[in-house]
Amino acid sequence: MGLFDKFKKNRSSDSKDNSKIIADIFRTICKENEAITAEISECTNSPKEYAVKNSTQFSERGISHNDADPDTLMWIGCVDILINNSYAAELDFSCELEDLIFNLGKLKTITAENIILDEKDFSSDEDIILWLSQLDGQLKERNLCIGGIDIDSDSYVIFLTDIRTFKTIKDSADSIGHRIDYAKNL
Repeated sequence: MGLFDKFKKNRSSDSKDNSKIIADIFRTICKENEAITAEISECTNSPKEYAVKNSTQFSERGISHNDADPDTLMWIGCVDILINNSYAAELDFSCELEDLIFNLGKLKTITAENIILDEKDFSSDEDIILWLSQLDGQLKERNLCIGGIDIDSDSYVIFLTDIRTFKTIKDSADSIGHRIDYAKNL
């Protein structure tokens, strides 16, 4: 991001402390799913080894385990774990409405909450920011929201959570220099 980097909080130099916070954030998003939390632990306990083992997914993001700091490896590794297990979806900022609806519909949390998404409820002339804002308005009455995980790119990594949990994980991410926000604000 260059110009805006000076406004970011400095990340703690102690990756060991951050690894616990990162693990807690991503375990919370996946609703403590046992198999997924085991992979999150593997990633946060040994980020370089995890990145080597999963080098293809890191290289697809332009990240090398040799050059990236442990926090970045943990954050991106955990994001990919959520995506690969249908607890988060990654969308391009210029996605079409049908892509948003399709990808949200695949999320386990959307299914578990019995949320029905229909393209007819949205204007295809709008963009992802407006669709996410409208969706948050609809979900608010159920105390739910669409969160977004910042991965320092032009894509949106989105997930469904309850508003109370969202505020907790947002604060946790902020405390270690990472960003989770309402997806509409990314």
